[in-house]
Amino acid sequence: MLTIYRTDASGHVDEIEDFDKGSWIQLVNPTKDEADQVIEASGIPEDFVYDPLDIEEKPRFEKDDEGLLMIIDVPYVEEDDTGRTYNTIPLGIIVTGRHFITVCSRDLDVLNLFANGKARLFRTNYRSRFVFQILHRVSMTYLRFLRQIDRRMDELEQELQRSMRNQEIFQLMNLQKSLVYFMTSLKANDSVLDRIVKTPSLEKHEEDEELLEDVFVEHRQAMEMASIYNDIISIKMEAFGSIISNNVNFVMKFLASITIVLSIPTMISGIFGMNVQVPWEGQPFGFIMAITMMIGFSGLAFYILWRKRYF
Repeated sequence: MLTIYRTDASGHVDEIEDFDKGSWIQLVNPTKDEADQVIEASGIPEDFVYDPLDIEEKPRFEKDDEGLLMIIDVPYVEEDDTGRTYNTIPLGIIVTGRHFITVCSRDLDVLNLFANGKARLFRTNYRSRFVFQILHRVSMTYLRFLRQIDRRMDELEQELQRSMRNQEIFQLMNLQKSLVYFMTSLKANDSVLDRIVKTPSLEKHEEDEELLEDVFVEHRQAMEMASIYNDIISIKMEAFGSIISNNVNFVMKFLASITIVLSIPTMISGIFGMNVQVPWEGQPFGFIMAITMMIGFSGLAFYILWRKRYF
């Protein structure tokens, strides 16, 4: 999908048809014709448009005579039967002398905020500030998703304390995988941020310094939070693994103890049922004595095993 936006003097975002100077060109999973239109109108290399569409593309910074290409990893969330899954996807930001271009293989809430005119002080012709605003929103999205992961970890911990089910374990594994993705993407984005700050091609105004500082603060905070939460969930997974193993051992001890207690009456009845002479054979109270022995020895075995905490 190809969409072109431009802000007016009041900051209102309008959707336009032409590739005007100062416009924002948004490509979301574009067709080849749409990608070729943008390439022809902006004069940028084909790689600038097609590389960000590869979901395996790594964050990087590239400079060309026609403009700058910045690829960063942006977080997103998906809902399925097992719950929420967090992942990251490449977003290409291209800055030329006339246009601001974003390329991604899926629709992102980070960019929809700007397209819907809900971003403060947003102007499509202020290209450097637009870059910093996107980076700021991406960092805030990481932080928001990390808080959601933290809350979900607490909920799963409470559910696992009540009942050890595979479903909660699998959800914890998905959260741990999401944290690994976030940590990898944040580290890769960090190097791109350093290049953005150092490049003279992006003009930085005084009013943008505070915004750029906020980008770094929240980005570093997101990196620290992802690392901390990953350590916490690793500890929880190890603890729950030990608890499950301990529960299995307890069940096995309980079943073994029950088997021992129940085998004593069977053994005594087998002895008295042999075709040989046995005590109290033919006596009226012989059956009662056999039953008494079964109950007595079974009770003794139960008491011994109970004292050893096998029950």
